[in-house]
Amino acid sequence: MTRTLLLLQVMSVLGCVACATTSSVTDGSRKPGGNVAWPSRKDVAEVSNLGAMDGPAALAASAALREVIQSFSAQSDVFAKCSSPAEALDVRVFKWRELYYVTVDERFDRCGGARNRFPGWFESYAVSPAGEVLARRGDSR
Repeated sequence: MTRTLLLLQVMSVLGCVACATTSSVTDGSRKPGGNVAWPSRKDVAEVSNLGAMDGPAALAASAALREVIQSFSAQSDVFAKCSSPAEALDVRVFKWRELYYVTVDERFDRCGGARNRFPGWFESYAVSPAGEVLARRGDSR
């Protein structure tokens, strides 16, 4: 029953994505001027629902990721095997009072290496609902 309900929700979301983009679609799956394929109903089994997140929480996660990525030297090769630096990072967002607290942890196993390159490393950020990083707390590399 739960699996059926989840499947119906995913299909509903995918259907709404298709509905919202119908006017700008040329071949049923691509937007003019772009090269992005949108999932169709046949792709439901491959779609991962990452859960809902309110807008300010998404801004907080993005701000914390940018801080971590920018903290590495431009010449650093720490993310060299990753398609993007964000691929090697996980974020967890918590809300307390009026602020968001974002913990960033490493996941280099997604880039073909060991999960951790800096044992015990993590960073946490206090971020405003507008996405402004207010403070940093964590282990140094």
